[in-house]
Amino acid sequence: MRWGVLLLAGWATITGGLFLGSLTGTVVAEQFGFTRNYRLLTQGLVMTGVVVPIILCLYQYFYRITGVKPKKVIYNWKKAYHFFTGMLLAIGLAFLGIFLATSLGWISIEKWHTPDQWLIALLVNMGIAFLYEALPEELALRGFVFDILRYRFATWAAVLLQTLLFLSVPLTTTLLQVLIGLSPGNSINVGYIMLILLFGICLQLLRLWTGSLWTAIGFHLAYLEITRFVVNNNYGPSILSYHESFPGLGVLFISLGMIVVGGIVVSLFILGMKRLLQKN
Repeated sequence: MRWGVLLLAGWATITGGLFLGSLTGTVVAEQFGFTRNYRLLTQGLVMTGVVVPIILCLYQYFYRITGVKPKKVIYNWKKAYHFFTGMLLAIGLAFLGIFLATSLGWISIEKWHTPDQWLIALLVNMGIAFLYEALPEELALRGFVFDILRYRFATWAAVLLQTLLFLSVPLTTTLLQVLIGLSPGNSINVGYIMLILLFGICLQLLRLWTGSLWTAIGFHLAYLEITRFVVNNNYGPSILSYHESFPGLGVLFISLGMIVVGGIVVSLFILGMKRLLQKN
């Protein structure tokens, strides 16, 4: 019963943090006239301020009831260098995707924009995305929730169950937003559901083969910025402009096909090699 309560507490924390963050952002925008970036920053501060301390406290209780605390916790600062492992992997897969899409004629690059057109916007968005999405979501879902599930189930089952819980977070938050009259933060459709499921598996596998939650955080953050500033020309300032042979093909192939599915393939390959070496 206690592990079930902890699992529910972890899920409720990330869902509640996401809902409170979006609610606070709406209030400050309507009541105080906050611009978009200040509204998003407020949402990020609320999200991290609610989720991170609660999850860290729940982790301590989890260690007490199981009687097992690892020598190096999954969020240990000494493994923070894996943040760049995840980030560089996502960037490498993105550039490979751009190269393949260009070679196959699916996209044609029109122009690479100079940093003065996008660098500030990129850095600001990275800070907001780290607080609002990458850090709290990874700590709660790929960290705490997964550790509880792996304590009770086989690793493969824990990965799949965590992914389903990951999907339920935006679905529940969107439902709560609609119920109280807010504009839903996400457009729920088949494509979005598939992306969330594959993304959840990818991020969890990244944590598994490095043994560090920072890998998932770095990959998550890099994916968001690549999607917004490289492959999605409609988001705002962009690093490059390109033409697609078929509308949406570039975004689908690079962001979903190469980065997310590519991340899964790379992770499974590394996990397989590690398993093979351990057996030998």
